[in-house]
Amino acid sequence: MTAMFETSQSKGSDLFYDVSCSVCEDEGITKEGSFHCHTCSKSYCDKCVVMHNKIHKDHSVSEKGKCDNWPVTKTVDTTLELCEEHSTEKLTMFCEDHEKLLCQVCHLRNHK
Repeated sequence: MTAMFETSQSKGSDLFYDVSCSVCEDEGITKEGSFHCHTCSKSYCDKCVVMHNKIHKDHSVSEKGKCDNWPVTKTVDTTLELCEEHSTEKLTMFCEDHEKLLCQVCHLRNHK
């Protein structure tokens, strides 16, 4: 039964990249996108670009480091910065006793 489960190491890395492979990311795998297709506007890892190039022979693909306008597709999720209890307050502190991120309101009310 345990053979059916894959670890994150066998699927990919827990690292974050400026540009991730679009195909792998759709599968929940994190791999660096080393190639970018200007026609598809997607990025591909070393393995996925081979299949892409076989299927789409007329697309323009650039390799990372050899392209002047390399895309950066990762965006920061700003909702992670907001308190769950006080949705308009940003998380600005960390309570070491409770091991929790806090906004100013939480700090004043619960973590003196």
